[in-house]
Amino acid sequence: MKIRSVRGTHDIFGEEIDKFKRISDIVSKNAYLKTFKEIQTPIFEFSDLFAKPLGEQSDVVLKEMYSFEDRNNEFLTLRPEYTTPMIRAAITNNLLNDLPLKIFGIGPMFRRERPQKGRYRQFNQINFEILGTKDFLADVELIFLSNNILKELLPKSNIKLYINSLGDKNTLLDFKISLSKYFNTHKKKLSEESIKKINTNPLRILDSKNEEDIEISKSSPKIYEYLTDEAKKHYEDIKRSLNLLEINFEENPNLVRGLDYYCNTVFEYKSDNLGSQDTLLGGGRYDGLIKVLGGPDIPGIGWAAGIERIILLMESEKKIKSTVHIAVTNVKFADYYLNLKKYLSENRISYYWNFKYNLKKSFTKASASSASHVIIIGDNEFNGNFFTIKDLMTGEQKELKLNQIFNYLNDKSR
Repeated sequence: MKIRSVRGTHDIFGEEIDKFKRISDIVSKNAYLKTFKEIQTPIFEFSDLFAKPLGEQSDVVLKEMYSFEDRNNEFLTLRPEYTTPMIRAAITNNLLNDLPLKIFGIGPMFRRERPQKGRYRQFNQINFEILGTKDFLADVELIFLSNNILKELLPKSNIKLYINSLGDKNTLLDFKISLSKYFNTHKKKLSEESIKKINTNPLRILDSKNEEDIEISKSSPKIYEYLTDEAKKHYEDIKRSLNLLEINFEENPNLVRGLDYYCNTVFEYKSDNLGSQDTLLGGGRYDGLIKVLGGPDIPGIGWAAGIERIILLMESEKKIKSTVHIAVTNVKFADYYLNLKKYLSENRISYYWNFKYNLKKSFTKASASSASHVIIIGDNEFNGNFFTIKDLMTGEQKELKLNQIFNYLNDKSR
């Protein structure tokens, strides 16, 4: 049997894991600055948790979820998204007693989609949620936060923010009726997949990737014409705030969410450098979802970002993998090496040794690992109770006592 990874999965190591850690660090830092509390949920939940909010006839539920029956005859599912588990955790742990609740999480999700660039069957996601307020400033805070994170991670990337409003329930009711009438008159030109959605969920046709569907959607009714006064004010307040914060955006009337509980604000960040999987981050307001999941009837808004897609756009960082490389010429100097190792550890100095008692190979490894210095342990050093340190940038070589090494390296780094 040939050992191989499962299709649609990938191992994270080397430069990619460095980028992964950088993303995690920057996300956590920004979360702390905006007083979001981290939450971690199990990677599997009861299947019913996803079926109702995602729609029992949706592609995610019917085709993409990894579900299984356990020994207790209970049906469980590997989480395909993070918002629902985070809300479930907030309900079951009584976190909704002090509102608004601001939470975030980072972790793996699972969907059996067709793998392609930036899309895996196990992928990692960042989620931020604010539960318990309808204030437009909560929407602005989440967009502001996402903008800060992406700018810090991708300072040179050409990414664009798109926004839209789905309005309130009355807006959506009238708009869906109008859309159904419009698409029924163009039924013959629509894709087979979109025809199925005309009378059930016409909003999803606006999100179609089929070229003919896109062309027909260009002349479809626009939701802004149906916004109630309250929904229009909410949207205008958000746009005014984004302009005040100098966050560039483009309005996209075809930016939608197909689930009934989404309302008002929807937004996405896209990049031209990711091919068909061009969405880096997407979010929206979901004022009915918490009630659907058995919690109180309170509003919510959140966003999710794909880590693998962000990594594809991140530049490589120039970094020193090891500040100091140790060259030990003979096994008889093991104790001498251990004293040096202890000293370097106590002084938080990064070091590496390749466990080869060969000076030439040690220098070759030091150069390959971009070390700044080599500390040599040989007969002269052992007998004289000192260490030879060579600066690989200047070629300078010094003989130092153990307690002089820290100050020497510290001076060099200035």
